[in-house]
Amino acid sequence: MLSRAVDWNFDIDRYINRVLRPSPLHKLPTPVSRFLGYRKEPKKDVGNILGAIWSFVGAFCGLAVIVAVFNNTESIQRHHPPVLIASFGASAVLEYNVIRSPLGQPRNALLGHTFSALVGVAITKLFLYHHDFERIRWIAGSVACGLASAVMLLTNTVHPPGGASALLAAVLPEVTDMGWYFVGLIMFGTVLMLFVSLVVNNIQRQFPLYWVTAVDLRSEKDVKQEHLPDGDGAIEPKKMTEVVQGVDEIRISERGVELPSALSLNPEEAELLERLRKRLRAIETKDGAISLDTRRPSSKFTPRTSKEGVNNSDSSTLVISLILGLIILCLYHMVNQFVARLPVKRTVVWLLYKPNKVRNHKDIPVLGHR
Repeated sequence: MLSRAVDWNFDIDRYINRVLRPSPLHKLPTPVSRFLGYRKEPKKDVGNILGAIWSFVGAFCGLAVIVAVFNNTESIQRHHPPVLIASFGASAVLEYNVIRSPLGQPRNALLGHTFSALVGVAITKLFLYHHDFERIRWIAGSVACGLASAVMLLTNTVHPPGGASALLAAVLPEVTDMGWYFVGLIMFGTVLMLFVSLVVNNIQRQFPLYWVTAVDLRSEKDVKQEHLPDGDGAIEPKKMTEVVQGVDEIRISERGVELPSALSLNPEEAELLERLRKRLRAIETKDGAISLDTRRPSSKFTPRTSKEGVNNSDSSTLVISLILGLIILCLYHMVNQFVARLPVKRTVVWLLYKPNKVRNHKDIPVLGHR
């Protein structure tokens, strides 16, 4: 039993991808699709110097927006949340630094945090029935984090900061008191971080690489695999690559690939043949099959290119400039509002602005008074 369990695997995307529609981002105007992560050609990431700069800008803006919105929303403040939820700091590293990691893509960030917060709040509420919850609070946190990790793995939504969200729901008293409201707060904060990441990360970089799945559904929808029952009664896809005796050539048709019995392929070669078969399936060919003679390989290769559209670099630059200007104005306004509400009695800014006029601490004005 244990030896067979090594090969057990559950891929939820295998079922989800069947009902998903291909991404419509390529149909949107270029200035819009650009800031949603779409590129006609895959874009190479910038060097680590620019990457460090944009990582700093993104993390600062993302966390500042969350704090500004949370502190200025009365309905949120009624629940007395912490100044900043700690798990958002870890998310900032994934969403603004290693933006090409699958762990930081929108699906993993949003669903990973949500599932983990749900698990954390649910486990905590169960442990609250114990008469001495404070003594076993650490057990609730351990169970919540472990179960959240398992749920994220089974749903292909692994987001390491989600473990912190589940842990906070159990070990932090102010979060425990929030109850189910904490789930909505985590979702709201994650959406704000993703919004900032779409703006900052798409100025010179590309984010996200995908929204729901990394599989190109446009090519997957063209091929409908035939499914046959195996010996155990389960359903498995029909193998498209078939070994044929007595042939000395590779035959590729829309129905499958035939190989000589003496030829073995590695995974990369098999994938290449499968891509060729899908392309044959996608186009209407007059011939029923195409034969590729391996004894006489052709050195000529003419790629088929598509016509490029109108160059929109000028319009994209203008849009980027406008968006950056709006971001700076919004940040300036939020920082002013935030500083105006700080519960301090002296202001360092005034000291820096008029240092010569300050003789002693009594000359320093109280914030909010003239």
